[in-house]
This record gives sequence, structure tokens and C-alpha cells, in this order.
Amino acid sequence: MAVKPVFIPKNTPPFRTSWNAEYVYNGGFAVSQKQKNITAVHEAFTDSHPGKKVLEISSKSMQDGGSRLSAFHLMKFVPSLNRSLPVENVFQAGKVFKSGGPYTDLLSVSPKDAKRDERLRTSGPLTSFRFETLDFPLQPQTLFYDYLYINALLENEDLAKIVLEYDAFTDIEFNPEKSINCQAKSAAMFVSLHRLNLLDKVRDPADFMELVGVHPSPASSRPVPEPKQDSKPQEPALGTGDSISHKLWGTGVIEEITGSSAAVKFPSVGQKKLGIDWIMKNCQIL
Repeated sequence: MAVKPVFIPKNTPPFRTSWNAEYVYNGGFAVSQKQKNITAVHEAFTDSHPGKKVLEISSKSMQDGGSRLSAFHLMKFVPSLNRSLPVENVFQAGKVFKSGGPYTDLLSVSPKDAKRDERLRTSGPLTSFRFETLDFPLQPQTLFYDYLYINALLENEDLAKIVLEYDAFTDIEFNPEKSINCQAKSAAMFVSLHRLNLLDKVRDPADFMELVGVHPSPASSRPVPEPKQDSKPQEPALGTGDSISHKLWGTGVIEEITGSSAAVKFPSVGQKKLGIDWIMKNCQIL
């Protein structure tokens, strides 16, 4: 018997859980053999979860949309290039290592070549991720991949509708002993956030990080240098009415400042609440 995880939406972070399907393994590398395994995994799941629908997300999928939802095919918009590229390319091109990266030239190769690029294995330990000029931490481990995949779904409504028809997801190629990120995991998270009406927290990286439990250090915890005796009081770094330039959303105007956060109105996406420290590090003050 073999075991394969089935990912299911969950109402609390990390907004998904898994159930291990035991099945009789069909050996071999042929597509037909892998599809037999998909069928066996799905039968094991539906036998244990009557009435639940499960979708295989991979190039081996036999279901409508299953192959197109693969990270090799699902497209993510890249603002600086003004075009959409496969999630796999954007993910691999966003890796930052101790001795190199991000290797943005991986945006212009095939998804398979991007994933197999030798530099991804010879540039030392992974230190962070980057999308455009926005940096993402390594923890939680799937934060960056989930951000890319879920936002790509929001940009492809026809595929998002297919995902929302299902209760569980598999990826026959995913081996939890060798890999961490998985498109079936991210799809389950997308369904959960939809059911909880939290998808409006996905587009803004700061909101998404907070949603999954990444919180910036409070400003009060940082030491504040004493001003020189003859110096004038410093003006606030930001004020209502000031304009900022966001790398993804363009120019916005600060409408309100409350404590360490600011409500900014962007013509493209409406009002967003951003941390002032985050704005100072990641946006241009106009």
C-alpha cells in the first residue's frame, strides 16, 4: 500500500488540512500508470468522505481544468513586464539565495527549465523570496508560493470557478518527503478563504502576511534615538493627503493615519490599510 495526501479546506490557519489516502500503487513512469494512481487515491478519499468532490491538479489530471491549474500552466501577472507568466516561473525567479539571486532571467524560459536551473542548487541556502521589489520571508514555508498561486487564481476567474466546485485536492506528483510547496495545498487554501470571505486580504502582501500569522515588530519595541539638544522636532514621516507610489497598485493618497498604520486610497484597488514602516521601506513617497 502507498499513501498520498489529499488537501482539504480548513476554517482556521493555515486554512487547509490533509488526509492520507492509502491505495494500491501502480508502478511505472507512464502517464497511464500515474492516472491509475490518481483514480485509486480519489476512490479512497470518496469512500471515506461520501458526497465530497476531489480534483487532481497536475499535468496528469483527467478532469476539466486540472491540467490548466498546474503551476506550469496557471498564469500570474507581472506588472513590470505588463504580461502574465506561469506561476512556476515567477516562483523560481523569486528565490533569493545567500550567494545569488533572484534570477529573473528564469521568467523567460520554459517552466521546466526554470525549475531545473542549476543555480537554484548551487547558490547556497535560501534567504528570502522577491516578487518585483517586494520581499517575502521564508516562514511560513509556503507563504510566497501560496501568495502567487492564490493571486493567479484571482486573475483567472474561469479557473477559480472550477476550483470552487471542489472540496478537496490532490497532486499525484507531490512528495511531502521531498517538497514543501504544492498547488493542491494552495487550491485548498483558496477555497477556504473564499468560504470565509477573506479573499480581499490576498492581493495586498502585507494583509496576506498578517492573515497567515506574519506580524511586523511593533514600532514601540524599537529603540528611539534621543534628539540632539539643539535640533528641531522632526516632522512626521507621513501625513494625511500625502501621495505614495506602490509597486503593484500605483499612486495612492493617504486618507487617514491611525497609530502605526495608514489608510491609503488607490484608484486601482480602493482603500488599503498599510503599516507606516512597511510603506517607508517598500513605497516611494511622492
